[in-house]
Amino acid sequence: MNGIRNKYPDIGPELRRRRVEAGLSLQGLADLCHYSVGHISNVENGNKAASREFVLVCDRALDAGGELAALWAASEGPTDPVSWRGPLQLPSVPRLVGRSALIAELDAALAMVSEGQSSVVVTLDGAAGSGKTTLAVTWSRRIRDSFPDGVFFYDLRGYSANSDPAEPSEVIEAFLHDLGVPPAVVPANTDRRAALLRTRLDRTRTLLVLDNASSAEQVRPLLPGSPGCLVVVTSRRRLSGLAVREGARCVTVPSFTPAEAVGLLREAIGGSRVDDEPVAARDIVRLCAHLPLAVRVAAEHVAAHPHMPLGVLAGELSAMDSRLDVLCREDEAVRAVFSWSYRALSSGAARLFRLLGLHPGERLHPHAAAALGGVPVASVTALLGELSCVHLVDEVGLDRYRQHDLLKAYAVERACEEETAAQRDAATARLLDWYLHTAGRANDAIAPRYPNPPLGAARPGVPDAPVGFTYRGAVAWCEEELGNLVAVGQLAHRVGEYGHAWRLAVVMWNFLYLRKPWTAWVAMHETGLAAARADGDVAGEAWVLNNLAQAHRERRLFDLAASELHLALRLRREVGDGVGQAWTLTGLGYLESDREDHEAAVAAFTAAVGLFEQAGDRYGEAVAVDGLGEAHRRLGSWESALENFGHALSIMRAGADRYSEGYTLTRLGSTLASLGRCAEALAHFDLALDARREIGDRWGEAETLIARGDALLARDPAAARSSWEAAVAILDELGDARVGEVRDRIDAVPRQRASGCGTGITSSASSP
Repeated sequence: MNGIRNKYPDIGPELRRRRVEAGLSLQGLADLCHYSVGHISNVENGNKAASREFVLVCDRALDAGGELAALWAASEGPTDPVSWRGPLQLPSVPRLVGRSALIAELDAALAMVSEGQSSVVVTLDGAAGSGKTTLAVTWSRRIRDSFPDGVFFYDLRGYSANSDPAEPSEVIEAFLHDLGVPPAVVPANTDRRAALLRTRLDRTRTLLVLDNASSAEQVRPLLPGSPGCLVVVTSRRRLSGLAVREGARCVTVPSFTPAEAVGLLREAIGGSRVDDEPVAARDIVRLCAHLPLAVRVAAEHVAAHPHMPLGVLAGELSAMDSRLDVLCREDEAVRAVFSWSYRALSSGAARLFRLLGLHPGERLHPHAAAALGGVPVASVTALLGELSCVHLVDEVGLDRYRQHDLLKAYAVERACEEETAAQRDAATARLLDWYLHTAGRANDAIAPRYPNPPLGAARPGVPDAPVGFTYRGAVAWCEEELGNLVAVGQLAHRVGEYGHAWRLAVVMWNFLYLRKPWTAWVAMHETGLAAARADGDVAGEAWVLNNLAQAHRERRLFDLAASELHLALRLRREVGDGVGQAWTLTGLGYLESDREDHEAAVAAFTAAVGLFEQAGDRYGEAVAVDGLGEAHRRLGSWESALENFGHALSIMRAGADRYSEGYTLTRLGSTLASLGRCAEALAHFDLALDARREIGDRWGEAETLIARGDALLARDPAAARSSWEAAVAILDELGDARVGEVRDRIDAVPRQRASGCGTGITSSASSP
């Protein structure tokens, strides 16, 4: 029991009984419930307490008619409201005021979901600033209990001031990742990704909120097709195409009624001021065109002047003129209100506001804001607080800020008017420096011995990159900033900072290889490749090609990967980059191994070893020698494999490289198992586990557990199964593609013929 007491002793046996009666394997139930095999097995065996949401999902999947849920409740389970197994991604929004008629219309759509029709789509269209997102998110929070399988949110960036609309493929990949789909099995093709998303959402109750859509075509691939799901879309245009083809219910979100607008003003400044000057209050909201965003910003300006009569303030707002073209009454009102608040800012806050418009992403950290402003982080935090108080930026999380796209557009206007081109370029350059150097430091923490290109010195005014990144902290930073990093790379290419564009892709290599966000990986490197070529930087082009090829190799696009690697090798030979050639040859060795041409792999790894030795690069030499050993192992050249692994291990231990040591110890253990040297093999697996657990290498720990299970199979099937189940738990956590293969091994234990440790025979399935 591993020291865990089963809090609900009756659930496990009953769950197993019903699963078996339904003719489902553990994997079959896992596919229906989207819980891991290991989790279900632990509940069935009493090793893990069953949560309420888990029981509810299993009850539905097994058609138990509520009996499992009743049994759970009778076992003295907690009585809190249901918690969500799936993501709950709704952002913070201002408090909703009014909109009762729209809420009633949306509630009717929810009833359609309850009636079991096909997935329901609701679109909210309206002018910019009309409060569509606030309405969509607030209503989604109210109804989230109806969607226990997850509430997803994505900003489609349909009208972003300085970034492209989100591609459907990008959005689907993010949703699949959040649903636990391993990165390696996410298809490259958008249509196939969409089909996989529909499959994963089938028989679930899931809510998708798609904010700021540009067109029906952007939304259509994201729609689930099964009953029980609800999609809420916001857009500035009426998405009639979704109504015609998908039966969407189109709801127009108008500006506030005068009463609603005055109600929001009353909430912000107090009822007494409104009651004392009702005509002036109505004038203020009328001058805001009754748009919620404009009313909210204006209300903060009014609240900042508590002793000034509303009539005076209304006169000020009426006198505001727009110095830019006016497209419509709403635009004029919004610009006037923004200008009203903007002119009341301190000079430092006003400057920061307009420079924030140059940031290409949707959310930013105070360090990024400090880089834009060229000011200390401590100073910029106070300035962001000033902007947040008047709703010119929104604080959307711990040290995370966002501008409404209308505010960002206004900030860009102000920057173009009040900053010289040189000043704007300098701010952008500082921002690029900060992201490049911080990404470099984060990825040094992820893989400290992997070489990066020289980054040069950051420009004056760029805050220091965070120091003391832990492995986990660095991974978390990269995950949080990934969207910004893609956008920053594109910005660097666009403004001619080509070196930043390709270097940013390269320094992100360790994270991209670890987490495998395919869309971001390929996008960053394609941008970097175009930048290096535009700059005529042959060395940069070769480096990007080398890393891009690894993505294509892992997606099993072998011909494309080979073309890129051979071109990278030729370019590196042209510039005399011996170490670069060695790394590209190492990549070719892994490619040939994947193609099952192990003799070609031996040749590539051997050439790489020679170049690493000439350059005195001991780390690279160890990696290539280890790859050479693996190629010999797969050819059945056991003694050569042992010699190579021993050589690699001695280099790694001399350099205290525990990460690589764990890798080589695992392969050495598998080789010894193939030779029937079981005790030695298991001892090496134990050493590998020690090394990998010491540095928190979860992926590596799973790899070792898989190899250990393979070695144990012949002599102790139960121990092999236990080792594999431990690996599955980690692979589920990491979203690794190998989880399906390991589950197949677990299911096949009763039927599998004895092989592995003790026989001198290696099956193809036993290669880690």
